[in-house]
Amino acid sequence: MPSPDQRALGRAVQAIRAERGISQVQLASNSGFAQSWISNVEHGRRNPSWSNVVRLAEGLGVSVAELVVRAEALGEPS
Repeated sequence: MPSPDQRALGRAVQAIRAERGISQVQLASNSGFAQSWISNVEHGRRNPSWSNVVRLAEGLGVSVAELVVRAEALGEPS
């Protein structure tokens, strides 16, 4: 079962990707992941390592800080 943090990160990746008009395939190519891996992250089914979060941010064209802040904003209240 995905943790709230995994779901929040996935929602953040999906939101930023949509805002920038980047498809999952493009993000996968930009960051060096398979499209299915991107989909799994967006649906909260993957818990990416820190180095993979860095690669995702780079692929999205945002800083890691921006990605984390967005994930926190989209997270479930404590």
